[in-house]
Amino acid sequence: MRAGWRVWEAVRSGRPPTYSAEERSTVIRLALRRPSDLELPFACWTLDRLVAYLSEHNIGMRRSRISEILLDEGLKWRNEETWFGERVDPDFAKKRGRSSNSIPHHRPTAS
Repeated sequence: MRAGWRVWEAVRSGRPPTYSAEERSTVIRLALRRPSDLELPFACWTLDRLVAYLSEHNIGMRRSRISEILLDEGLKWRNEETWFGERVDPDFAKKRGRSSNSIPHHRPTAS
């Protein structure tokens, strides 16, 4: 057998790893919890944050597999964390200051 053949044989893709029902439910349960309830310094999960947290807690699961599990459960990721989630910094409004006067205010139209 040639050496190149053995290398190809070793990296060949196979059946993806299977995960227990308990691991799958942990992923779902965690994704539905607020990170702040776990004393994490952010208000919303991202897929990368979820992968990292699971990895730190001995659930080594690929990013794509976690996404599949959540999609199978009917959960979808939001595109803009700050639009849908709470602000990460609780003092954001104080630090931001007043809104700019350069944006014209519209009067409500008569109905």
